[in-house]
Amino acid sequence: MITNKSQQKLQLSSTSRIAFRDALSDLPKSIPPDPNNIKISEKEKNLFKTSLTNWICLNIRSINIIEDEGLKSLIDLSIRIGYMHGPVSVSSLFPCRKTITKEIQKIGMAGRDEMKTVLIKAAKERRLSLSPDLWSDGYKQISYLGCVAQWLDDEWNLCSFDLFCLPYRKPNKSAANLIKVIEDGLELFGLKPFMFDIVWVSDRGSNFKKALAKFTVLHCIAHRLNNMLQHTFYQSQMNKVKQDAVFADYYASSMEDEDDYVSDNDTEDDISFSDDEALIDKRIKNRNNFYATSTRNTLNNTITQLPSDAKRVLVTIIQCKDLVKYIKKINLNQELEDRDAAVLVQSTIVRWLSLYNCLESVRKSLAPLGDLFEEKNLDKNRIDIISINLLDKIIEFLKPWTSVMQRVQSSKLPSIHTVTPSMLVISNSLDSKKDDSKQEKSISYFRQRAKQVIKEKISFDPIHLMGTFFNCKTRKMKHLSSKEREECLEYVKQEMLLVDVNDHVASPGAKRSVTTTASNSSSYMTEFYMNEEYDDDDDSNGTHSSSKAAAHLIEIDMYQKYGVDQTTSEPGEEVTEYNPLSFWK
Repeated sequence: MITNKSQQKLQLSSTSRIAFRDALSDLPKSIPPDPNNIKISEKEKNLFKTSLTNWICLNIRSINIIEDEGLKSLIDLSIRIGYMHGPVSVSSLFPCRKTITKEIQKIGMAGRDEMKTVLIKAAKERRLSLSPDLWSDGYKQISYLGCVAQWLDDEWNLCSFDLFCLPYRKPNKSAANLIKVIEDGLELFGLKPFMFDIVWVSDRGSNFKKALAKFTVLHCIAHRLNNMLQHTFYQSQMNKVKQDAVFADYYASSMEDEDDYVSDNDTEDDISFSDDEALIDKRIKNRNNFYATSTRNTLNNTITQLPSDAKRVLVTIIQCKDLVKYIKKINLNQELEDRDAAVLVQSTIVRWLSLYNCLESVRKSLAPLGDLFEEKNLDKNRIDIISINLLDKIIEFLKPWTSVMQRVQSSKLPSIHTVTPSMLVISNSLDSKKDDSKQEKSISYFRQRAKQVIKEKISFDPIHLMGTFFNCKTRKMKHLSSKEREECLEYVKQEMLLVDVNDHVASPGAKRSVTTTASNSSSYMTEFYMNEEYDDDDDSNGTHSSSKAAAHLIEIDMYQKYGVDQTTSEPGEEVTEYNPLSFWK
């Protein structure tokens, strides 16, 4: 099954589609040319609806199955056969399980042979990437090794294909065993001889790093960002420590928070809370010390070493998680859904973006939850202790990270060119402003910590830099350092020489219209492109020799100066993200 930018869902391979089309063409031609002209009575429609509903309910099928194109095609074929022959016995038409198994193997082999040609061609031309991953089935107690292929076709469309998913039956997950299973999967498509021509994308697991050490490897940036967020907010440590001991003051007295009750016209001096006065005084005394030390290295700080303001952030996260667990325990999510309110989502270490989704779901559900708690005489204190303003600031902190992680995981648009600008977007979001409110200052510790984590954990691969260069919107790489720009151009020149050697240079075709694709996280990238592309700086051409290298220099220089896409959006058009592949068509 293949997906590309013009396809929003998986489709049958062309072999299966051709076989189905040929089967329809073999039917007698007396079938009405336009079945839509046939009128079905309401009684017959209701009978079909009832039968379909009974099938879904009695056999516990997903209700989404009624939207399945394969089911519609099967019913269409059945109607055509029935039209020609009248009522027929289902048993005379339906094959047995053994027959279906053989047919699956037959179609699978045909589809695999078809894909071999496509994938081998892409591998030879060094435009194929593979993403292997291990996952476990807790129910069956077995692990699987899956692999996804992505490549560009001859028309510069991004294509994706689930290459294989093999049971992992090796005694352990060592690098030696891992590479053997990967090679077994590649053998199915004849790709084993091309492992050095493939770009491998994986996480930073020690077994994967060692198994793929000989090849070109690009580590998954989304996986890295997720780990960085967990490290920034001490998520692993929070699951190990005794929270009531580490955050004793806050668990005892954080039921009320002055920040949630201050109006626009109130000042801190106007508010007095008898239960919190001692704690507030303690915060004020420690505030100067906190901001003096916040610029120091915080990477090695443990939870017990956190300043009091930073602990407030973690306590808010803990309180939200506790609320979600409680709501799920007493089964209030269904009642929230019945009221068309947002349901609560749990946060777990293994699920990416789950912290943001958890906090956002809590924020959206606070008002309806308050009503539910009052109606059922539940302990509303679980809601009241959450600092709404601080919760909003945490969500605001996480939003750029979430947007970036969603974008770099997209399979509809290439994402390699978004890595360097995405990191700039995140870094800019961490900048503190002089007029920050008190709530923003409470999270400034984590802004500083996140900056230090980024500095330590993020380093750009040559492919990241070249991806930035070959996006015409960021071709001048103004957001990169001068050293990174110089390194990028050297990498580009080396690749151009390799293209010459391998004789893979294709003559440029006619310029096509530029296309854009809607994206949930396009706003950050669209804004970044608008700030990057308008630069009228002009550099002198200089003189170059007639050698290949000199010709490449001229080509690079011309691209940097004039490689502007002149396509503009129509007024009122939906904001979409630019597809950099369109420029190269």
